Amino acid sequence: MSLPPAAVLEAFAAEIEPAAGVVALLVGGSLATGDFQPGVSDFDLVALIERPLTDDQRRLVAQLHRAFISRHPEATKLHCVYVPVDDLDEVETPHVTWAAQMMFERPLTGIARAELLRFGFAVFGEPPEAVIPPVTAAELAAAVRGDLSGYWVPALRRPSIWFRDSYIDLSLFTLARAEVTLATNELITKREALTRLDRFHVPAELIEQIRQRRDGHIVPISPLSRVRRAKSVHGLVSDGLRVLLSY
Repeated sequence: MSLPPAAVLEAFAAEIEPAAGVVALLVGGSLATGDFQPGVSDFDLVALIERPLTDDQRRLVAQLHRAFISRHPEATKLHCVYVPVDDLDEVETPHVTWAAQMMFERPLTGIARAELLRFGFAVFGEPPEAVIPPVTAAELAAAVRGDLSGYWVPALRRPSIWFRDSYIDLSLFTLARAEVTLATNELITKREALTRLDRFHVPAELIEQIRQRRDGHIVPISPLSRVRRAKSVHGLVSDGLRVLLSY
């Protein structure tokens, strides 16, 4: 029987705290915003640790994640960034990260920090607002532009990803959320972004398909329709990025 999200968090917290010296486990993303859909959404976690992980601890943490997934398949999409508390002021510093069932390093971005401050909560330890340094409007705008230019512009040159449902949905959500942040310095949820996709000329039929996928439904699409959708969304995203990066 699958565990509910809260039980997954509690079980993971109990195992990771001693293994990695975690002093606070923070929750962001869809779980924090209320957008979470079991089997669809990621668990986006930040583990604040006493000191950087040693090589032995890295191996132990990777083993813990794999074993946890084997016992709790619903945690396959559990992602966690391990941030030493002394490095919280360093936005560009890469940190040990478990995501997509592998371990690598990446920063805790300005966007992630702002979302933690706006929506996040702690499974244990101090809450985000007590430990995460404030993110200014200029810093948040720069982080959004950096994500658009550093990730999504290069993604336009990767033809294969535009055939995947996940990239179709995420790219369009990104446009809608980025527009609001760049224009108002506010953060919106994916649920709210769904109501703004028409601003980027996303067809109503595609918006409904995205809505159904967010609700956990399988949406069949023929090979020919997938090709047409890839071409159409690639063009919409390209146009949207051009507008947003001119803000």
